[in-house]
Amino acid sequence: MISVLPSSHKEIGGYFGFDLNDANQFPYPLAKKYCSARAAFYDLVRNLGIQAIWMPKFICDTMLKPLELLNISIKFYDINEDFFPLFPPLLEKNEYFLYVNYFGLCFENQKKLMELYPLDRLIFDHSQAFFIEPFQGINTLYSPRKFLPVADGGLLASALNMPEVAQINDSADLIQQYQHVFMRLIDSAQSGYAYFLDAESKLNDCIPKKISPISELILNNLNYQKLKQERLRNFEYLHSKLGRFNQININLDAIESPLTYPFLWREKLSNSLISKKIFTPTYWNDCLARVNESSFEYLLVHKVTHLVCDHRYNMQDMQYQIDQIMEYL
Repeated sequence: MISVLPSSHKEIGGYFGFDLNDANQFPYPLAKKYCSARAAFYDLVRNLGIQAIWMPKFICDTMLKPLELLNISIKFYDINEDFFPLFPPLLEKNEYFLYVNYFGLCFENQKKLMELYPLDRLIFDHSQAFFIEPFQGINTLYSPRKFLPVADGGLLASALNMPEVAQINDSADLIQQYQHVFMRLIDSAQSGYAYFLDAESKLNDCIPKKISPISELILNNLNYQKLKQERLRNFEYLHSKLGRFNQININLDAIESPLTYPFLWREKLSNSLISKKIFTPTYWNDCLARVNESSFEYLLVHKVTHLVCDHRYNMQDMQYQIDQIMEYL
C-alpha cells in the first residue's frame, strides 16, 4: 500500500538548495532580529516612549530618520579625539543618550558612560562592534551585515517586552537582495557593486520588519570565534606596521571587535587605493552638515582611511595594504 505524504511534510528530492543546517552558532540567541539596525532602533525608541535623545554628530543620517518619523526631539553632542563625548550632558527627565562604539575601539568609553548615566537611559550602538557582548541592562543595537556575509539584518538586545514585527514575504525581493553576493562570487566586487547599492537602498525604509530567512539561516551557521580571531589578528598586524604613523590612539589591549583599521594621517588615501583594487569604506559624509572644520569629526570624514581587516583576508593581504600605504608616507 502506498501512503500519501501529508502536505505539511518536508519536500523530498528535486534540485539542491543551500546545504545549510541550523547549527545554532549565533552568539546572541535572545536578541530580537530585524531587517536592519535602523529598523531595530525605530522599534526600540517607539516602545520606550522616548521624548528626547542625545545623538552624536558623527553618525549616519539613516539613524536620525526613525527619530524624525516619530517626532522625537534630537540633541547633538560632539566627541573628542578619544571618541568620548566632549561635554557629556546632564540628562533631563525622559531624555536618553545614544553612544556608538566607533569602529569597535570604544569599549573603555562605554564603561565610563555607565558610571555617568542610569543604565536604562543609555542606548549603545554596536553596529561597528559586533563581537562585543551587550552590557546587562542597556539596550544595544547590532548590524551583523557590516561584519558578516548577509544582505540584511539588525539586532536589538533588550529586556523590553515588545510586540512581534512583520516578516518580509516577497521572495523575489529576498533573492534580489543577494544578487551582489553571487555577482562577486562569479565575477568581481565591481561587477556586483550596483546590485549592492540597490540592496542597500531597500533598507532605507526603517519601518520594523523581521530579518529575512536567508540571512537568519546564514547567521546560524557561522564559526564566530574563528571569524573574530582572524579579524583581531589582521587588525593587530596592521597596527604593528602602521601604528607609529597613525594619529588615532589605539589601545590594543582594549580591542575586541574592530570594524576596520582606521588610519588617520594628513590625507585620506581611499581614492588612491581603488586603482590597487583596495576598496575601503567611508564614514560618514552626511555628518558634515552638523560639524565644523576644526572638529575631530571633520578629521574622521576627511583624513581617515579605513583599511580592511576582516576574516576574508590573510597576512599577505594585510601586507599588500601596508605596502600601498607606505608609498605615501
